[in-house]
Amino acid sequence: MAANEKSIVDHILNAVKEKSTPPEKAVEKKIIGLVEKVKIIGSKRSIETEALIDSGATRTSVDLRIAARAGLGPVVSVAKVKSKTDPQGYTRRAVVKGEIELRGIRRKGRFTLSDRSSMAYPVLVGRDVIHSNFVLDISKSHESHRLSDKKKP
Repeated sequence: MAANEKSIVDHILNAVKEKSTPPEKAVEKKIIGLVEKVKIIGSKRSIETEALIDSGATRTSVDLRIAARAGLGPVVSVAKVKSKTDPQGYTRRAVVKGEIELRGIRRKGRFTLSDRSSMAYPVLVGRDVIHSNFVLDISKSHESHRLSDKKKP
């Protein structure tokens, strides 16, 4: 390499070094269990309840009654959700704007509404909330892989 080319390359490398910034700190993710306390935040009030964390669910789902009491909304769309019990293999659910707090982290989002009165937990937290903020460790809240083996506080 000629001296002139070498000085140009050195000049460019030095300029890049001077302008480069140190890498951002990695966001520290909070460890959560299979069941966690959450706060559903709407226009009327905040409601605290327990939620099942489901890394297989794309979107968070909130019981209709909790959504109504909290004042979630407005309905912004309708989502097609897989369903084992529906003959078509899916069901349609209303999607509302809302906010959820989990372990001190608040996330605004769009949640599906469903009748979860027959379910063990009135809120199911999906990947839309847990992505990039949390790591799921079921041993944190449960003695085994069974949902019924919840640890006593």
